[in-house]
Amino acid sequence: MTSWSQEYKRMMDAGTYTVEEIIAEAEAYFAIEGTGQGKGYKPYKRWEYQALRNMDENGMLKTPEFYFEELENYNNYINQNSGLARTTVGTWEQLGPTNWNQTSGWNPGVGRVTSIAVDASNSSHIIAGANSGGVWKTLDGGATWEVLTDNMSNLYVYALAIDPNDSSTYYWGTTSGNIFKSTDAGATWNFWSDTGNGSVNKIIIDPANSNKMYCSVQSGGIFKSSNAGANWTLINESATNGYDVEFKPGDSNTIYASGQGVFVSTDGGTNFSEITGVFSNGPKMIGVSANSPSTVYVIEASGSAFGSLYKSTDSAVTFSELDHDGKNYFGYSSDPEDPSDVGAGQAPRDMDITVNPADVNEVHIAGINTWRSLDGGVSFNISSQWVPQNAAAQGIGYCHADVDILEFVGDKLYAGTDGGIYVANNPSSALTANFYTDLSAGMSIKQFYKFGITQSDPVIISGGSQDNGTSAYLANGDWIDWLGADGMESFVDKNNSNIMYGTSQYGTTYKTINGGSNISNLVKPDGKGGQNFYNWVVPFEQDPLVQNTIYIAFDEVYMSTNGGTSWTSVSQNFGANIDNLKVAPSNSSYMYLSINGNLYKNTFVGIVNSWSQLSGFSGSVNSIAIHPTDPNKVAIATTSTQKVYVSSNGGITWTPYGFDLPNFSAQALTWHDNGEDGLYLGMNYGVYYIDNTTGNSWQPFSNNLPNVIISELEINTVENKIYAATYGRGVWRSNLYDASLSVSEFDLQSLNMYPNPAKTQINLSWDKGDDVSIRIYNSIGKLMYYAKDENLLDTYTIDVAQYASGLYFVKVNTLNGVVTKKLIIE
Repeated sequence: MTSWSQEYKRMMDAGTYTVEEIIAEAEAYFAIEGTGQGKGYKPYKRWEYQALRNMDENGMLKTPEFYFEELENYNNYINQNSGLARTTVGTWEQLGPTNWNQTSGWNPGVGRVTSIAVDASNSSHIIAGANSGGVWKTLDGGATWEVLTDNMSNLYVYALAIDPNDSSTYYWGTTSGNIFKSTDAGATWNFWSDTGNGSVNKIIIDPANSNKMYCSVQSGGIFKSSNAGANWTLINESATNGYDVEFKPGDSNTIYASGQGVFVSTDGGTNFSEITGVFSNGPKMIGVSANSPSTVYVIEASGSAFGSLYKSTDSAVTFSELDHDGKNYFGYSSDPEDPSDVGAGQAPRDMDITVNPADVNEVHIAGINTWRSLDGGVSFNISSQWVPQNAAAQGIGYCHADVDILEFVGDKLYAGTDGGIYVANNPSSALTANFYTDLSAGMSIKQFYKFGITQSDPVIISGGSQDNGTSAYLANGDWIDWLGADGMESFVDKNNSNIMYGTSQYGTTYKTINGGSNISNLVKPDGKGGQNFYNWVVPFEQDPLVQNTIYIAFDEVYMSTNGGTSWTSVSQNFGANIDNLKVAPSNSSYMYLSINGNLYKNTFVGIVNSWSQLSGFSGSVNSIAIHPTDPNKVAIATTSTQKVYVSSNGGITWTPYGFDLPNFSAQALTWHDNGEDGLYLGMNYGVYYIDNTTGNSWQPFSNNLPNVIISELEINTVENKIYAATYGRGVWRSNLYDASLSVSEFDLQSLNMYPNPAKTQINLSWDKGDDVSIRIYNSIGKLMYYAKDENLLDTYTIDVAQYASGLYFVKVNTLNGVVTKKLIIE
């Protein structure tokens, strides 16, 4: 295997390898390639962190089809067991953040946007896709946003398209080759087609014929549809990475495609020829312009950095390389020849090229930052900088780091980044500090890893998110961004909310004593922290009882009694990185930690070798929760089939608590001291509750909560509210479980099933209509239809003419309950 091949990425897309097999392949690759800045190690570590938490007992990751089916099975189970249909569903509300407000951070943003589609006839009509936060829509150019997909079983978005001939028709490409379609501007969605494994990362539609479509699939190739995306045919297997696909302007029978190579078809995709002899073997993206249809630009990566720029003036028959030797336009620096930036970048995840449709000589490229050429790619000037202070000092625009997408729509240039959507309204004008405008305010799409809350009313929150640093929710309801990089574990001092602690990737620690106006680095214990051989998310905890005492865990546990000025080891060296660390709220001498599937306990803080190993459970540990009043009562969330284990004797024995949980991934646990041992579990779909009164039954507790990964749960006992940090939809909160508020399942009064193929409708009615959502799944659990309408009353009609004969499940959900019925179409 050559170093550029990145075989581990193909293994990720294949879906047939264990997480450990992929990790072994990836580590072998990075042992050759290196793990420094711009080598792609950070994106890999992000994947690894989530994969280890989401794998099953066999070390495999579940497919989207599995989760579709499991959601349906669980809903059927709830509805078929009347005793379990009683559910206090929660009162979840979104807290944001929905904008950014930089104080002392350095790369603020709303969250990761991986796809954009703009209505060709109305630039105020935009849909955007968040990496794990679903599809969003604006009709006023970004002034307000509406989420379209919170109740879908899959919130991962990698490609979006709006039909150029019908702006109410949307396409959404996601994981495992799946494509969804909406014909009513996102109000309802149908599962539409499946191209196979890999993420669908670009969809294009022939402007002259909307039935003719192409898409590129990571590790899959280039596909063609002749029936509006209902079916797809692999037309270019050689472009196995499927990075880019473009029409020749004015000639949709000519298609340019790229993977590691460049391919051209002049017969509508029936045949492709590869252009050889000039390109190197790196990932490539393509730029074209209606101003000169025969001109084609190709930008190429070298490793993760910029490699070369090529230009053709004869419709890709021949190419010449433009002279940019020694320059890196994909790095962090504003100087492409900065010697400290050699090799930096995050291609091919962050690279793109686009050309002004009215001026073929105006070329924009992107990596970490964006660059512009006005002379046909001969020379480039930087047009944005990823640090706001640097951008202001240089008199250029601020655009969040890591640009996935650059696209011209009319005379506007759009950028999709790891911090949101930006637009250059006058991209041909002089480069100024106002070159870009952020359009992302109103989207709540941050991918939080961890957070900490205060025991106060109002609550103060500090939490870290992927690519967007650490944000704090203040007493006045505003959010600020006080740390940069990838934000990880964070907490607010228990006695002084102006003091906050935070971490970035690999355990670099920070502190503010003035509410985020200024920050300082904490001392590294034994020099540890910040190096990429430590965990992506490093455990970082505050002593619940002793002021100024904090703990951090690398391969051993360290304690500081002076707020991070100095550190002392309080454990043996475990010879491996610690994944989780928790301190008992009622007695901080009691601590528990985990390393993969190993769990340890300590009751003598300060005695280095006093940690003892516990056993009696299975699976790797994702979360540890210690009871608020009993340090010997502990719960763990694991990757085993049981999901949760509880011990009442300090880990000597364990009781499996899987009971009737759905087969999702157990992510986060927290106890509630309500006199009944209330225990909340956050999974990658939903929150669930159990206590001494509910029997061996977990109660669904997810009303209004999106189907998004729950990263962490914490309870504020002053307000009596529970808070959830999510990986893709920001922070949410709800009132706590209250059995007196339980309601019974409502009755679905009629479900008319038509055996006559000429009939095209099913009519639904129910006795309570409030914030209704309706979903139809096929027999293997794929979501075929989704509708949500707060104004629905008692009936709803669905057109089912498009469905083949077979078994379907219809699910209706209101604030008052949920029911699923079978539908047979003959």
